[in-house]
Amino acid sequence: MIDRARSLRVNLSQSLGFLPGVIVTSFAAVGIALVEVDKHLDLNGVAVIFAGDAAAGRTVLSVIAGSLITVAGLTFSITMVVLQLASSQFSPRVLRTFFGDRVTQVTIGFYVGTFVYALLVLRAVGSFSDADFIPRLSITLASLLGIAAVVLLVVFLNHVSLMIQVSHVTARIAHDTLARVEVLYPERYGEAVDGQDGADLLASWRSQPPGRVLPRRPGYVQRVGLDYVGERLAERTERVAILVCPGDFVSVDTPIAETWPAGADDCRGELLDAVTIASERDLDQDVDFGLRQLADTALKAMSPGIADPATAVTCIGYLRAILVRVTERASPSAVRSFSEGGPTVVVRRRRYTEYLESVLQVNRYVAGDAWVIGELLSALGACAQAAERCGASARAGAVREAAATIAEQAGREVKNDRDRRSVEGLMRARGLSER
Repeated sequence: MIDRARSLRVNLSQSLGFLPGVIVTSFAAVGIALVEVDKHLDLNGVAVIFAGDAAAGRTVLSVIAGSLITVAGLTFSITMVVLQLASSQFSPRVLRTFFGDRVTQVTIGFYVGTFVYALLVLRAVGSFSDADFIPRLSITLASLLGIAAVVLLVVFLNHVSLMIQVSHVTARIAHDTLARVEVLYPERYGEAVDGQDGADLLASWRSQPPGRVLPRRPGYVQRVGLDYVGERLAERTERVAILVCPGDFVSVDTPIAETWPAGADDCRGELLDAVTIASERDLDQDVDFGLRQLADTALKAMSPGIADPATAVTCIGYLRAILVRVTERASPSAVRSFSEGGPTVVVRRRRYTEYLESVLQVNRYVAGDAWVIGELLSALGACAQAAERCGASARAGAVREAAATIAEQAGREVKNDRDRRSVEGLMRARGLSER
């Protein structure tokens, strides 16, 4: 239940509707409540409180409401332009990051909320069977909200100017991804982790036919709630294999889980609830999604229509930082057991070689650019050094294999002998040559 609530909370926080809606509702509630307070207060003569008559009050509120709805429309327009630029210049996959931007959400909610607040107070002027009733405190607050809206507009415009800068976009993606690495891979790498991928255990289980669980809908796996599986399946099945991990795409004929004994059909609903499937990927449990966003931005920068190797190099620098951190961290055990009669669970974990694919994907489109190739090799060299420091020989071998692939392509595509010698020198300097 906790995993499902967290999944709902994360998805709502990444939308442009939820937080603005909460803010608008709060402003409406304040407007209604404050008018009721004004009915029981006599604020005539208080210097800082609105002192005009009913006509002046209506004018002030009308100006605030009209101005704020206009600015709200401008804010929506700017936001849509930013999203379009982000999709075309960076990657469609970074849009989820823009949707979850708190400054944008608060700005939209504040403008629409102030508009709603002004309308609710406006209807109260001269009401309550008293043509002279003026909600002075409410009008004063509306004036303060109007001033705050001007300040917020300046903040929003400055924030938007940063949002469309590639250095800001890539830094934010990298920062968020590194934060998730700390949560999902808290342990340093150790040799004891080698071989704990659950493959042998799963092979022994499959000597008996399993019960298979198919998803209700196609889409990307966002989260896998293992604690939910252990809690809800206690004493109902003995063994469970989760065949997908966050970031995998599944169709309706793709098994997402297997159970033993095969007849444990009453577990299907709980397993479907434990695996969250949506139309897009999410960074919460999917470090590879952060790597994919950076790789896509680098690929877009290297496309013939843009040809911006400096942006690609920036993205590779952040890819390097994330991959080095992942290299140093141990993958969580693929085998989970639960007390009090819970099942033994084998769960798919993303392999280290899958993370390296982000670098190899960029390499396929560098078209012999020696600068970009050199940065890719430098990133892999840093990963190889990190693997050797941790004693992760298998990871170091995977890094060298990836570097050899890059060097092989570079040998065919670089434009001159000088660049070819530079690539060969980097292979030797970074310790990436075959030993």
